Amino acid sequence: MTMVLILIPICLIILLTMQLSYGMRPHITGGIIVFGIGIPEHASQAEELESLRASFRRNNIFFIVMSSFTLLPMFALNRYFSLIFLYWWAWMGLGIWGGYRLFVKYHRAVARIKREHDWIMGERRVVRVDTTLISQKKQLTLSPFWCIAPFLLSLFVMFYSRRSSGELEVIMGIQAAGMTLLFFLLSLAIRRMRTKVYSADSAINTALNRAQRRYWSVLFLAMAILDAVFTAAVTLSGMETSARFDAAWHIFIGIQVAAPFAVANYTDRKMKEWSKRLDEADGRLFYTDDDEYWINGITYCNPNDRSMLVSKRTGTGFTLNMATRGGKVIMGVTLALVAIIIAGLAIFLFREDWMPPKLTVGMDGTVRVQSPSYGYSFQLDQIRELRLEDRLPDGTRTNGVATDSYARGHFRLDGWGNTRAYIFKHSPPYIVIRLADEYIVFNDRKASDTLRTFEELRR
Repeated sequence: MTMVLILIPICLIILLTMQLSYGMRPHITGGIIVFGIGIPEHASQAEELESLRASFRRNNIFFIVMSSFTLLPMFALNRYFSLIFLYWWAWMGLGIWGGYRLFVKYHRAVARIKREHDWIMGERRVVRVDTTLISQKKQLTLSPFWCIAPFLLSLFVMFYSRRSSGELEVIMGIQAAGMTLLFFLLSLAIRRMRTKVYSADSAINTALNRAQRRYWSVLFLAMAILDAVFTAAVTLSGMETSARFDAAWHIFIGIQVAAPFAVANYTDRKMKEWSKRLDEADGRLFYTDDDEYWINGITYCNPNDRSMLVSKRTGTGFTLNMATRGGKVIMGVTLALVAIIIAGLAIFLFREDWMPPKLTVGMDGTVRVQSPSYGYSFQLDQIRELRLEDRLPDGTRTNGVATDSYARGHFRLDGWGNTRAYIFKHSPPYIVIRLADEYIVFNDRKASDTLRTFEELRR
């Protein structure tokens, strides 16, 4: 039940964020964006557009409500996390596709209205170049090579943890190094973005381009440093053994998720504010109508633009230019990695859900715990203490899986230390086996089977 109560709010937040962003009307130079179509300022309040927006709001609310109801079957699957996991991803895929199709319907309607009225925002297929701005392009962002420092710190954590046999710390070090590499590539892409010409005044162009790029390059560097420092602090302080580690980890993940959205919104507001001031003070803005480069108002595909990343037309942040080789490679690699991760986790969870652990004692005195991912064996004469417990101490997971129904893998329990758990929760008693440097905790789904296994160990 706990996992379902966590996943459902995540689904609702994603659904609301996506669907509400589709209805946004961001201001751009010379007009606004309505369902991914550029509309000139003088036509922004046209009756036909207002009617479409009202219709979209009604249909969007209906779509959100019906999508929310389709989350309820997750409660019926609560016993098997593998089924919850697959249902969650199926819901995400269908939800994204359904919301996108709804948006495309209104996007095409606005495009038709624009053609019928011959609304034009500015020149088409015009590329303006500010030579002064191009010469200063690399000075508009922080150097991506500042990411070398957090990358080296992540490598230090990884090798230090490997020498001290800390499995969780090694994984965290690899994750921090990988995230730093990702932030480096994003910073490099931001640095190589084509500069945008807003006005005939080079000073104004420089200020606006620097503002947008500097915020993002600072964010990427800050996120890389935060990830590496957090990993180093956990490893060197031994925080991973603390009961507060899970809370600290969730706070850290929350910061990683919230920070890009905060910077995107702040940058977007600032760019709109400065563009408005420029319009009022300078009056020499350049208007460009580039609808043809936005497929269905969302996917940017401009072969005349070498930038791999561009600002989104709907919503905040950046999107890929699918006309570039880099954009295609990143999209392909991302989709492949997502598919591999989903398939890998699905296989892992199915094995854990449908192949419960078994404990057997061999004729040679070898005790084997058969588990899909966390199997283990030891000798009977290694057992220093054998007992039954109705309750287990609290602890933290270091390398394993824990759902509402079971816990398997490596844990650190209060007062016990390193523990290998193979248990069904809420199904006491539990067989507790103390070895020289760790504990083994095991039980079967039925208490009678657990008692039978316990007696076999005592013989």
